[in-house]
Amino acid sequence: MDNTAFVLGNGESRKGIKVSELKKHGTVFACNGVYRTERPDYLVAVDPKMIFEIGETDYPKNNQVWSNFNHQYNKKPTIMNHVKWFKPSLGWSSGPTALKMAADKGQFKTIYILGFDFQGHPRDHKSHRFSFNNLFKDTRNYKRSVDESTYYGNWMNQTKRVLRDYPHIEFRRVIHKTGFKPHDLEFTKNFKHVDLEKFYEIYNLHIEKSQK
Repeated sequence: MDNTAFVLGNGESRKGIKVSELKKHGTVFACNGVYRTERPDYLVAVDPKMIFEIGETDYPKNNQVWSNFNHQYNKKPTIMNHVKWFKPSLGWSSGPTALKMAADKGQFKTIYILGFDFQGHPRDHKSHRFSFNNLFKDTRNYKRSVDESTYYGNWMNQTKRVLRDYPHIEFRRVIHKTGFKPHDLEFTKNFKHVDLEKFYEIYNLHIEKSQK
C-alpha cells in the first residue's frame, strides 16, 4: 500500500519478520546489518564502521543506502559514488533517522515501527542491568550478547521528536504483549502500541511459531 511504511530497528522483538513479506504491503526502511540478508527499499546506516562494511560489497550499487557524510569515506569509491547523504546530518542513531526519513517522505498515512525495543534483556531482577538486545549481536561491528546494552535515552528522545513533529501520521509501535512499553512515547494522540500477534493477523504474515 502506497500510504503505509514499515521502519525496522534490529531489536529481537521482530525476529522472524521478513523484509520481503513487509514489502508486499508497503515501503520498508531498515538499518545497518539488515543488508546482509535482505533488501529493504531504503537502508539507513550512520555508524562509519557499518558504512565501511557495506562499502566492501556491491550492495550500494544496486540498492539505496543513506548515511551522513564523513571525510573518512573520500578514498572509498563504492561509498562515495553510491551512498546517498542526509543533508543536513541529524546526528541521530540509525533507527530514529530511518523513522524521520519515512515521515519526511510525506506520503505515508501510517508508519509501523518494529524492532525498536529500546531496552535490553534483563540480567537479573535486582541489578537493573540489561544485556545487548539486537538481532545481529555477536557479529562483525556489533556488541557481544554478553555485553551490557546501550542506554536508550537518546533513541527515545529522537523517536519522540518524530512523533511530535508529524502529528498527521499514525505511528504504530509493534511489540510483544509483555514487551517494554515506555510511557514516554504515549504523550501524543498519533501513537499507539500494537500487539505483535495482532500485527501478524493484520498482514497475514506466515511466521513459524519458533521464530516469534
